[in-house]
Amino acid sequence: MMPGRMEKTASKGFTLVEIMISLAILGILAAISIPNFRSYKDKAEYASMMTTLKYLMDGEDFYFLDNGAFYAVNIPSGTAMEVPELAYSFPSGHKNRYRIVVTNNNRRNRYRITVFCDFDSDGDGRDDRFTATTNIVNGEVRKNRLIVKTR
Repeated sequence: MMPGRMEKTASKGFTLVEIMISLAILGILAAISIPNFRSYKDKAEYASMMTTLKYLMDGEDFYFLDNGAFYAVNIPSGTAMEVPELAYSFPSGHKNRYRIVVTNNNRRNRYRITVFCDFDSDGDGRDDRFTATTNIVNGEVRKNRLIVKTR
């Protein structure tokens, strides 16, 4: 070997600086992606809840046309449940609780579907709650499929 020449050595791994830079990049990517993921998850849960709510309203409308009254039922969250009267089937593990309260008498027919959500779509720190109402008084429709966020 000639004097002043350095011998080449094979690299056997990453240096501490390289590992720290890689971890910093991963941390930045995680800080950007996790809030976006939560936002998309909440939007998907909201869309799923609204779809179920609209199916239940359709079921109530058809039940009323067939029977002249609305149908009351309480569906706990997570429980698989068939509701043949409303032509809907809840799968096991669904996230929201649905409560349908009805009034059926000579003067008024009304249903109110309350959805106790398992998500917070507006970021206020509380799980959301929605109600859907149809109100028929003396044969006249006063409210028809009105959906309101109550909490």
